[in-house]
Amino acid sequence: MKRPKKGEYAPFHETYLKVVPPRKSALSLLRSTFKETQQLLLSLPEEMGDHAYAPDKWTIKQMIMHMIDTERVFAYRTLSFMRADRIGLPGFNQVFWMEEVDVSGRTFKDLLKEWKAVRDNTIFLCQQCSEAQSMYTGVASNWKASVRAYFFIIIGHHIHHLNILHEFYLPEEQG
Repeated sequence: MKRPKKGEYAPFHETYLKVVPPRKSALSLLRSTFKETQQLLLSLPEEMGDHAYAPDKWTIKQMIMHMIDTERVFAYRTLSFMRADRIGLPGFNQVFWMEEVDVSGRTFKDLLKEWKAVRDNTIFLCQQCSEAQSMYTGVASNWKASVRAYFFIIIGHHIHHLNILHEFYLPEEQG
């Protein structure tokens, strides 16, 4: 599957697409980014899950839940576009969604189990997507986007938040 070109996604998705490593396939990146994140999170002490780097920021566990929810939404958009649905899809407000999330009783292992199920679904979609289907487009949040753009947006969104995790939540790693 080729990389998306400008015009195949909303301008605000550029933030995610610019962090996607070049010359790797969507399928390999879907696999490797999850494995890397899984190893990192399972290496952290469980109590770090409730850590937020500032009073108005999400905890690590909330951020993971946001990543799971966002991948679900983006994967549904991908599926809808792959099936050539012509109905425009709504946006979602991450702030409202997170107001309804309670991760207080969740562990890293538990969240990763849920995320793996979501990621496996995304991988199945990617594996069955033909080159022709990857160029199909649809509308979500009033923006036209391609199937292939959404696969790479899912990856870029993941990497974007992983970078935030390293920069703000785990700064002692920097050295």
